[in-house]
Amino acid sequence: MMMLKHFAPFLPKKSTKMDQSPDLPGSAVWATMSARVGSISDNQLGGWYSYRASKAAVNQVTKTFDNYLRTAAGDKAMAISLHPGTVKTGLSKEFWSNVKDEKLFSVEFAAEKLIEVTRTRSMEQRGKCFDWKGDEVPP
Repeated sequence: MMMLKHFAPFLPKKSTKMDQSPDLPGSAVWATMSARVGSISDNQLGGWYSYRASKAAVNQVTKTFDNYLRTAAGDKAMAISLHPGTVKTGLSKEFWSNVKDEKLFSVEFAAEKLIEVTRTRSMEQRGKCFDWKGDEVPP
C-alpha cells in the first residue's frame, strides 16, 4: 500500500496521451505479487492462516485499486495480481522437497513468465489474479 501511495500518481490518467509501441502493453499495468493460497474459494487444505490472509488482502487491494484506476485512467491503466508458482528462493526452501522438479521454478523462469502474463492481459481481465501460466486464480 505504501508503493501505491508513492507510485500511483505516476500512472496515466484519462487525459494522458499514450505513445503506442509494439514492445509495450496498450496500457500501464500495476502488477502486485500474490499467491494462489490467497484464493478463498480454492482453499482446500487450510493452514497458513497469516500467509493466506495476507495474500487474500493483496488481491482485495488489487481489485480496489483497479476500481480506482477505472475511474481515474479508464483503459490507460489497470491493476492485476500475479502468482509466480513455487520459485526456488529462500522463502520456499523448506518446501522444495515437496514440489515436483517441473513445478519448482528458477527466479529467471518465473520472472519471464510473469512479464509474459502482464504483457498479455486485456482490459476485461483487470483487477484479477493470474498465475504464471496466465490462468486466473479464483477469488
